[in-house]
Amino acid sequence: MIRALVDELIPGSEGWPSASEAGVHGIVAMRLFADWSDVQITALADLLGWEKDGLSSANGETRIASVKAFEDADTELFDKVYTAVTLAYYETPFVIEAIRNTGRPYSHRPHLTGYDMAPFDFNRDLPAHRRGHYLETENVRPVDMSSLDLDTVKTDHWGLER
Repeated sequence: MIRALVDELIPGSEGWPSASEAGVHGIVAMRLFADWSDVQITALADLLGWEKDGLSSANGETRIASVKAFEDADTELFDKVYTAVTLAYYETPFVIEAIRNTGRPYSHRPHLTGYDMAPFDFNRDLPAHRRGHYLETENVRPVDMSSLDLDTVKTDHWGLER
């Protein structure tokens, strides 16, 4: 089911592997679903119409509609899944190689080697929008967040805390 879901989100195309060809379904399963109970997995399967010819359908339009219904039914969970799929996809060696094959420099760990950058030129690189300002440290004050209701416990539609 996870393999089918990631392939609907990133189906791949010429020169680009699908998400499952890149192994994203395994990465997403470890990162998101490893701690899920059978009840939660079954609820996700029901949401995707897995047993009812939704995401498991041979018809592409039906699969797309199933994923769209999932997105509409639980936007927060869909966003978590979509983000995990996207991040996992672009960190796989197959996709990194596909990016490099387009002529773009891409490093899985740019913090180790960095990217070539032109030296800072004050005249060229000075922001022209004239927005923002500097606030001295001694003038920094806490922001009142009491109106944000952060102490309230929130639950998803399965009754689980978020």
